[in-house]
Amino acid sequence: MFCKRIRLLKCSFCKIRQQHTAQKSTQSTAEFCLQSVKRTDYEHYLSNLFLPEKLRSHAFAIRAFNSEIAGVRDSVSDKTIGLMRFNFWRSTIDKLYEGEVPQHPVAIELYKTIKQHDVPKKLFYRLIEAREHFISDVPFESLQQAEEYGDLAFGSVYLILLNILQNQSGHLKHAVQSLGKLEGVLTLLRAAPYHLRQRRVLLPTDLLMERDLSAEEIMRNPVDNEPLREVVEIIGSRAQEHLNNARFRMGYILPTSDRLLLLPAVSADQYLDTLSKCDCNVFDAKLNRRNSMLPLLLYWNKFRNKY
Repeated sequence: MFCKRIRLLKCSFCKIRQQHTAQKSTQSTAEFCLQSVKRTDYEHYLSNLFLPEKLRSHAFAIRAFNSEIAGVRDSVSDKTIGLMRFNFWRSTIDKLYEGEVPQHPVAIELYKTIKQHDVPKKLFYRLIEAREHFISDVPFESLQQAEEYGDLAFGSVYLILLNILQNQSGHLKHAVQSLGKLEGVLTLLRAAPYHLRQRRVLLPTDLLMERDLSAEEIMRNPVDNEPLREVVEIIGSRAQEHLNNARFRMGYILPTSDRLLLLPAVSADQYLDTLSKCDCNVFDAKLNRRNSMLPLLLYWNKFRNKY
């Protein structure tokens, strides 16, 4: 009986995916955005598939835009070139609001969103502003600054989607802002191994200084480093607070279909659970494995109207 239920869940998931690949030849820009998110932001790709149909294509366009600007730092070796790319996207947003559409798949899809919905331009600016922080490899001064980054870089995506839904619920707004801060804080931990390979340490400076930890010491001994694990535990605890805050609002979010916007909380919860089992060692290989059960977990939470 259990195996049969699993097969039914998989079939439902495949059906959602097939809706996006149908008529690919006539929806190439939409497919470009979907594939871009799938390649660069797999967890949000999965959660997007469960969004209401009226929101799904817009969500992929916005996530694809966010992936484009998030990838600027690691695609350039010169700060000036990076700033030029950010200016390109800022200029592109300006043109879209003036009715001029550059021939870029992401720009074309974003224009459809902007044309159909009254999305404030400043929300797109916020996404660019957040990513510009990393162009100089300057670490966060404090955990609060990292939360502010999360509010800009991730929370702004949810605020754009809220605008499209025309949902004015204060509870939903607070929930998505908590989720944005949660994802921003978790990004610090998820990206730490990669940043270290690039000889960068972006963890909050104040937390490192309180434990007399230097970037060089972390680079020399990242794994068996008890003070570093303490820092990770503090960051993970703050992330858990934001997750709890987002879930606290669950009963107040109506209609319940709008709760699907917060499904990324499921993957964040999975990461925090694994981090705890790894004794706050962000370099543990278990944290870098793709969760094969995530599609089923997302479907199960959608079925229960939870996140």
